[in-house]
Amino acid sequence: MHIARNPSQDADDFRLSLLGAFGLSQGAVPIALTGSSKRLLAILGVRDRTVTRSSVAGALWPDSSDAHAQASLRSLLSRLDQATRDALRISVLDLSLAEGVEVDLRDTRALAHRLLIVDFDSPDEDLTRAAIEALSSDLLPESYEDWTLLEAARWRALRVRALEALAEKLIEADRYADAAEAAQHVITAEPLRESAYAALIRIQLAQGDPVGARVTFDRYKELLRSEMGAEPSPVLEALITNSLPASSRGFSIRQVKTALAGEATRDFEVVASGISMEPSIRHGDKLFVSPDVDLEAGRIVIATHRGAWIVKRLALRDGKLVLRSDNVDEEVPLSDVEVKGVVVELRRTV
Repeated sequence: MHIARNPSQDADDFRLSLLGAFGLSQGAVPIALTGSSKRLLAILGVRDRTVTRSSVAGALWPDSSDAHAQASLRSLLSRLDQATRDALRISVLDLSLAEGVEVDLRDTRALAHRLLIVDFDSPDEDLTRAAIEALSSDLLPESYEDWTLLEAARWRALRVRALEALAEKLIEADRYADAAEAAQHVITAEPLRESAYAALIRIQLAQGDPVGARVTFDRYKELLRSEMGAEPSPVLEALITNSLPASSRGFSIRQVKTALAGEATRDFEVVASGISMEPSIRHGDKLFVSPDVDLEAGRIVIATHRGAWIVKRLALRDGKLVLRSDNVDEEVPLSDVEVKGVVVELRRTV
């Protein structure tokens, strides 16, 4: 026996969002939901199958007796508005979402499992920024019920592995910016996950940004020491130390000419390498540098850091100058570098 749905409504119009912000919409119109209705839709959407009434009642009212929980569920079902009822299949013994209701978790789970298939050439639609965004979203982040916390942990474990697989596929496609974004989302979810740092370091090295790679490695090393009292694995250490010749590790600027205007000037020219300052400075741009310009926040400087040449922008933090990249989350204290000069002119290569 089933409770009749309104035949004028089509369940194909419904979409349930469980990742990030919770919501039920019909077409493009959001449906207002009560707290109890949200909880019911959430558990049916996460389970994504037919579930017995007793199982639903026990999950939603875990501190109540079976009889009281069942009574609470019957009361909830009787008070559902018509739109919410149309999104459900309700029978005497069990419950589920109505056939045709779209669920973002269902779609993204399928994406995650496809990405994790070994030796599978993913279609272009699986390698999009939308895929990165979907896999970067937590499940029901505003819910703290026992059952949601368990399901959220399971989803996080799956999505993190899928994001890493996606990053690898994007690296193979030379889509380094998107690969870096995927790797950064993994690090946000699991800050001590070494494999994500390894992927990010490989991306930075492939982009010609060994200084950024070194900064990423040092940040992970410091975090691992402070949180776990441990050191990065020899494999990760080898990745950063063996990628470049010893004389040029961390080299992001190469000096090509000095004394441009004759012996009397100290100005010099360098060529940028890497993308950490894009769009202000691009890979291959020629930079003319003067050591006789005052250091002020906002100015771009050339400096050496741990034996490597770097180009960064000066910024103020807590009243002190630091060096920052324009598009990568990395920062170097001014006290840790030797400033060679301020960029006074840029000539862009085509």
